[in-house]
Amino acid sequence: MIDKNYRLFGKVSIIDIAIVALLVVFVLIALRFSSPRELVARPGDETIRFTVELQRRVPSFKENIVVDVPIEDSIQGLRLGTIVDFYVEPFLDDVPDHYNQIIRRVPVEGLETLYIVIEAMAQVTDYATLIGGTYEILIGREVFIKNSDFASAGIVVRIERGVDQ
Repeated sequence: MIDKNYRLFGKVSIIDIAIVALLVVFVLIALRFSSPRELVARPGDETIRFTVELQRRVPSFKENIVVDVPIEDSIQGLRLGTIVDFYVEPFLDDVPDHYNQIIRRVPVEGLETLYIVIEAMAQVTDYATLIGGTYEILIGREVFIKNSDFASAGIVVRIERGVDQ
């Protein structure tokens, strides 16, 4: 079956078979990881809602937030979406409790944390959630938002996909 030159049936070398098998495995792996996917974002494929947290705001700041008003990125000038809701919670800070030797989270008088919910049309791919084809929304990303009534910086703390309009 295998001769002295390591040929199978005197025609094909075992080393050649191993090389061909290895090449087939590499091709299959390459096809798996480079299969066509939607990488180019087309704005408007899916409705998402993302929540931006604005910390350390004075109570009067919330008077500037108006629902159903467009919002944009204040650096790139890209329209991000529309404000659909907002809510306020007390701003909490860590304060040492020396008597009990622990750190407590306590509300800070005169400051609030504001959460703005923004609805946008986005392209959601295996790799990213993009608004306007280029603006990537990620949990933990700092965003600089503005409209005609306010401008502020905050952190994206929540993203909801497939929101019904």
